[in-house]
Amino acid sequence: MENEQHLEIGLDQDLKDRIGTRFIHEGPLFGSVPQDALTQDEMLQLAHAGWTRRDYQDAPVLEAPQFTIDWLNLQQQHRDRALHAIMHRLPDGAPWVGTRQEILEELLASTWEQQEDELRTLLHAFAFASIWSQDQDQQDNAIESRETFFFYTVRMRDTALKASQHATEAPSSEHEFWDMVSSLAEVRD
Repeated sequence: MENEQHLEIGLDQDLKDRIGTRFIHEGPLFGSVPQDALTQDEMLQLAHAGWTRRDYQDAPVLEAPQFTIDWLNLQQQHRDRALHAIMHRLPDGAPWVGTRQEILEELLASTWEQQEDELRTLLHAFAFASIWSQDQDQQDNAIESRETFFFYTVRMRDTALKASQHATEAPSSEHEFWDMVSSLAEVRD
């Protein structure tokens, strides 16, 4: 495709390919690249892009920029922000109890599911790897509640982090969510 646009990330394609094929796939160093897989110039290029050099005696690596998403926490933030927006937008219609509240909770969960799918797509496009982990402090039965993403550059990580924060905002005023919430406000128990 001649007109295909590529995301410029500040690393050459050979280095990106080496990262994709040589990063550690298992264990506590997951997502890191062994230093012996890289040239000195490549290590300098990665350090400039925000990677951290870890000179472990038995396995010296470069550690990628990363952050962990707690999907349950993001869902809760989205719910709280949407409910806050509902309180300001429909002061006479909320809070609700009973059936309307249950319908609202389902509507919020459905809206979050759409946001989460879009966010996951974006994060996986920006990251070269990700790994699931369960938060030991969590009491519910979510097997896949936390996901750590590994990025080529700090700039990509920071952009993805901003996107994840944006995803928790209440739906925009033009979103169909508000039509459904308005219809709930009109229903009387």
